[in-house]
Amino acid sequence: MGHNAINFLWLDSQSAGRFSTGVCLHGHTMHSQECLSFLPGYLRQIPGMSQILRRYERAPRQVDFERAYWTPPLSPASALRLEKTQIAEMGLRPLVSLTDHDDIEAGISLQITTDPRDVPLSVEWTVPYQRSILHLGIHNLPVHSARAWMRDLAAYTSAPDDQLLRELVSELASVPEVLIVLNHPFWLEEGVEETNHRRALYRMLHECIGWLHAFEVNGTRSWKENAQVVELASAFSRPLVSGGDRHACEPSACLNMTNAGSFSEFVAEVRAGHSSLWLMPHYREPMAVRVLEAARDILRPYPEYPGRQRWTDRFFYRGDDGIARPLSTVWQDRVPWTLAAATGMLQLFTTTRLRQALKLVLAERVEMLP
Repeated sequence: MGHNAINFLWLDSQSAGRFSTGVCLHGHTMHSQECLSFLPGYLRQIPGMSQILRRYERAPRQVDFERAYWTPPLSPASALRLEKTQIAEMGLRPLVSLTDHDDIEAGISLQITTDPRDVPLSVEWTVPYQRSILHLGIHNLPVHSARAWMRDLAAYTSAPDDQLLRELVSELASVPEVLIVLNHPFWLEEGVEETNHRRALYRMLHECIGWLHAFEVNGTRSWKENAQVVELASAFSRPLVSGGDRHACEPSACLNMTNAGSFSEFVAEVRAGHSSLWLMPHYREPMAVRVLEAARDILRPYPEYPGRQRWTDRFFYRGDDGIARPLSTVWQDRVPWTLAAATGMLQLFTTTRLRQALKLVLAERVEMLP
């Protein structure tokens, strides 16, 4: 394995001057569908919210969170601009790979107005495997065959088959410009037991490691979890790459830096084992504060997006007829007062003054970073 470094920008900003290009991998746009099945488990831990949850669970028409999903607020153009701005402000040329869940429409729309060499067609592929779910970042799909690839990937996701997985990953890896990244290896999908996940992870690595080019250090996961990924990558002799995993409006907390002149050149470097990964200063912020701010951005209004201005326009519920409708339609624009109060409280918690107070309260719980 070649050069494979993790750097902390707050400790060594001068070394970043050795690079000409910043690469942002793994970010989401309005084209991702984010399942809400995890929500009850989180809400039960929040005073006040657990009572609200019980009310909906006991309602005559019980809410099935498996049928509900939300979409991130940013359009592809806004997400691209956000990530490019952060990189450009560092004096670097930006390369941004947006990876929605099982969808490449963001990249396709951007390639109409942006140099395709700077905005690859990429996807975060959902991989049901054994008794768990893994995620692979597939970056830089060939433009002429991208939709055909998506049909093949979707076929596996809907009907998993071990042999088909090996065939698909090996065929993808045979395309020199494609980069295959194991995203957040230790992240648990809702309802998956950790023992089952680890068993599936190591079996998949045993079956497919020859076609996986890198493992992801994720900007929204804890340092404790990322440190496990570092050990995993070392054990399997794979380079580490960055993964911002942005779902809201905070730019990526993890970037790659390189002197590659194009995304394909960057792919070639990583496939050869070379990667310079940088954690950004906001990665040090208390994770609870970052999560609250992301929730604020997800729930606040966006007047610039017709038809998607309110959070209720971006949250969906699939009815008995199989059709997913925005909550603004389901509720006929009458948000239940309990949810209106909860979202208002969230906005209050993320005001500047309360944010600083919250940071002080959480200071002792912040992870120790190098």
